[in-house]
Amino acid sequence: MARMTVGADGVAPWWAGRQRILNSRGVPGRFTTAQAPVPVVARLVWADDGEELVETVATAWTSPLVLVAVGDPRSAYRGVWVPARDVTRR
Repeated sequence: MARMTVGADGVAPWWAGRQRILNSRGVPGRFTTAQAPVPVVARLVWADDGEELVETVATAWTSPLVLVAVGDPRSAYRGVWVPARDVTRR
C-alpha cells in the first residue's frame, strides 16, 4: 500500500489514500439500467494496491461494460464502468 501523505499539521488531507482504478472505463453513450441491483463479483485493479476481487452490485451495462458500485474510500467515485470480462454474477 502507498505511504499516506501528511500535511504540516500532521493530519492527512481529504484526498490522501485515493487511487485510480486502472481497469475503469469512460461512461458509454448508451446503456441499460438494471431494474434492481444485480449481485456480482468485480475485479478492480488499483493503481497502488493492485488487483482485488470485490463483492458488489451491478446497476447498468452494455455489451462490453458493466457499472459496478464502489464503496471504498480509495476511490473518488461511488461507481465505475469496468469491462464485462471483469464481472461475474454471485
